[in-house]
Amino acid sequence: MNHDADVAIGAIAAAVSRITGLYTKFAQKHGISYGVIQVLYVLNVKNPVTQKQISEICEIPKQTVNSVVNQLKDDKYITLTSSTGDKREKTISLTQLGEAYLKETLSPFFEINKMVVNRVGMDLIRQLSTGLTTLGDTLELEIELKDVSLKWEEKIKKNKGDS
Repeated sequence: MNHDADVAIGAIAAAVSRITGLYTKFAQKHGISYGVIQVLYVLNVKNPVTQKQISEICEIPKQTVNSVVNQLKDDKYITLTSSTGDKREKTISLTQLGEAYLKETLSPFFEINKMVVNRVGMDLIRQLSTGLTTLGDTLELEIELKDVSLKWEEKIKKNKGDS
């Protein structure tokens, strides 16, 4: 085992977890859940979007997304439209009321983000973003490869047992 790699990756995971925790606390101070913030952030960048896309972008459970979407729909901030290809899949769009809510709700987060970027610099933010994206993509690939490898090992064992 490579102890240095474990420590380095663990430090990154802890730092990302800390950032998520800080955003969660900041959201709670503003009377909103972090799940709502995540959905609004995605809708701010990609509108319309599906629940599945939000779940994949944020790596959060579909149930969490569904709960937030139902809350936003009940408050008339979003509309749901059946997708043309799959009637079960709904496309989420902000209403005019929802756009105003998004701006009002996310403005403290945008302000904090602006202050952070001013303090640490856009170059570092871009480097971190690129590096973390690469790390996440590589981690995802390795996990998928490991899963495939384990399935092959199970299949080989089963085939040997059948012989």
